[in-house]
Amino acid sequence: MLETYFEAAHTLARLRSGATGPFVDDFADSLRGSGYSRSTGREYLRAAAHVGAWMRLDGVSLDALDDEALEAFVEHLSACSCFWRSHGNQIHAVGGARRFLAYLRERAAVPPGKRAPALPQIVEEFEHWMRCHRGVTESTLSVYRQILVELLERVGSPDLFTAATLRGFISQRASRCGRSRAKTVVNAVRMFLHHLVALGLCGPPLIDAIPTIAEWRLSSLPRYLPAEDVERILVTPDLATAVGRRDRAILLLLVRLGLRAGDIVGLRLVDIDWEGGALRVRGKGRRLSNLPLPQDAGDAILAYLADGRPAVDDDHVFLRTRAPNGKLRTSSAVSYIVKSAARSAKVDMPRGRAHALRHSMATALVRSGVPLPAVGAILRHRSEDTTAIYAKVDVAALRKVAQPWPLEVSP
Repeated sequence: MLETYFEAAHTLARLRSGATGPFVDDFADSLRGSGYSRSTGREYLRAAAHVGAWMRLDGVSLDALDDEALEAFVEHLSACSCFWRSHGNQIHAVGGARRFLAYLRERAAVPPGKRAPALPQIVEEFEHWMRCHRGVTESTLSVYRQILVELLERVGSPDLFTAATLRGFISQRASRCGRSRAKTVVNAVRMFLHHLVALGLCGPPLIDAIPTIAEWRLSSLPRYLPAEDVERILVTPDLATAVGRRDRAILLLLVRLGLRAGDIVGLRLVDIDWEGGALRVRGKGRRLSNLPLPQDAGDAILAYLADGRPAVDDDHVFLRTRAPNGKLRTSSAVSYIVKSAARSAKVDMPRGRAHALRHSMATALVRSGVPLPAVGAILRHRSEDTTAIYAKVDVAALRKVAQPWPLEVSP
């Protein structure tokens, strides 16, 4: 209700008048439920009333309130002389207006916004197949989607696919990015061809015509941090704040269990078995794994849940601390938390950030004598070859098998 934010009767009456008046009470409840502070909520409610005043002056109906109308409202702000101009500032007015428009769309009070261009039907069918039969995440599908839409735009429909046109597309597309992204282009096209072959839209030989990106197995070293740097990162969060308690719990899960950033984002309250001291993790391919929950990580999660986690209707464990509260949007949010902690600890963080802590944990295990199969089980690797790269960081063991370099001799 508006009384949560305002007390004066004349202010309440003014807010409830105009074209937006019937919605402001529920909008106020929405702001409060999303975790907005009282000061920000007041500014956003004033912005909603300002939009209503502008709609009356310019003769804009509720059905015509869309993104273009909102841009006209923004232009109106620069020369505004109506009552609401004397309150707040333009940044809050624009932010509040956009949030109010989003709220109206959620309630179906105004027409929905413009939708993104429709995907080709064959791409939609491919994505459905990947979700149902391959367990691919939405983040992977979003990357594949861009590649496949560009493939169809450049080459044409599947009946026009040839080995030459596919190779030409991959060569041109891969030349714009590094090796890792180039391999993603190849994987996307190959998986798409597997789907087309299953539907009888192209022949199996086309799959074999797709080139492989050259890469020498185990040619690189995992990027990791020394144990002392990891410990310095762990003590940087300020446990007196909600943000610090959340970040401390996230860092401990990354360091102690080697979770991926996506595992942190997708972790839900029901995944924590407090009595059994275990954590259920949804990994790649929607595979479920039960991992032991270390004592310090469990204590950190409990401290965050008891005092720090916003009280919103969302069952994800870790939420955004700034309104609107909700789950962390992407894995990049976890990497940003790691980056900020490393900056505070004055630690030079390798590329990969959150994943570097996973490498650091695996490296520490190998150097402490844990067998590679056990390390692979903890990291939830499907193949032993994936874990084998950590054998290269066990310097003590490598010294035992290293052969002396032969003396140089004249030709």
